[in-house]
Amino acid sequence: MPVRFNAPGLGGTTGPLLRHQWEISLSYRYLTANRWYVGTEVNEGAAPFGKPLFINIHSVDVTIKYALSDRVTLTTTLPFSTGTHSRFYGDGKRHEVGAAGLGDITAVTSAWLWNPRKHESGNLAVSVGLKTPTGDNEATDNFFLPGGLVTRNVVDQSIQLGDGGWGFIAQAEGFRKLLNRSSTNVSASYLFSPKDKTGVKSPYPGVSLSVPDVYSARAGVAYAILPKHNLYASLGLRADGIPIRDLIGDSNGFRRPGYSLFIDPGFGIGLGRGIFSFNIPVRIHQDFERSLVDRELGKLGGGDLAKYLVFASYSIRF
Repeated sequence: MPVRFNAPGLGGTTGPLLRHQWEISLSYRYLTANRWYVGTEVNEGAAPFGKPLFINIHSVDVTIKYALSDRVTLTTTLPFSTGTHSRFYGDGKRHEVGAAGLGDITAVTSAWLWNPRKHESGNLAVSVGLKTPTGDNEATDNFFLPGGLVTRNVVDQSIQLGDGGWGFIAQAEGFRKLLNRSSTNVSASYLFSPKDKTGVKSPYPGVSLSVPDVYSARAGVAYAILPKHNLYASLGLRADGIPIRDLIGDSNGFRRPGYSLFIDPGFGIGLGRGIFSFNIPVRIHQDFERSLVDRELGKLGGGDLAKYLVFASYSIRF
């Protein structure tokens, strides 16, 4: 299911940005999926032509943060991705299509509820933002038909660079230091997509792609192994998903609703003036639900899910 790239952090281990500080982050995510799920179970027979799909996506986010004050921070994220989608087609053979380029740029304003200089042991930030439709949501590639014919068509929604609509972002992030070397951290993000659907055709004839809401949440703990060298380990739970119905606007069109739950181990280490972090969330539960269109057309729904994700990021402050 297409979910926004949201690199996990280490909560209170790095501390909030203070007035007039900048932070630049380069974050990478790798995703591979090759098993078709319907509901909570694998069902390869429900995949197109009864054959598994192979999805591979490499994503890079360039994020720039600036602290207007000790409590208010502005964030802009430029996402880039390249993805491939492999499946069987009408000619009875497996073919691969792809898409690459700039995704949907976001701008977010965050505010800590309490002054970070006076509340170093814990704090809570709330954020609001805007997602722009800068990514191409109608990327095309060559598709193969019976008889060896080739046609140009839109690629699958899972590797499209954007969703085709404006979105409103609501986020919350908090941390609390537990002992001398440990802290707990939580974060949640919800993307509201008021636009109902685009004019881009879906795998179902006569049905356009939906512009769905998207959510992500994470909770975990971090432990400072070597505080002087900024070496940390973390462990948490992560959930990513798409709801059946949007909170604002209609929910027509083709979408793949459901969620994945991951256990999320990772670590961070100070390198020069910055922090490098690495996480490998491993999926432990999933539920690929039937969309409203699936129910109306009597389809099983479902789709591919990643068994694990790979996140790597480097952030530097000045």
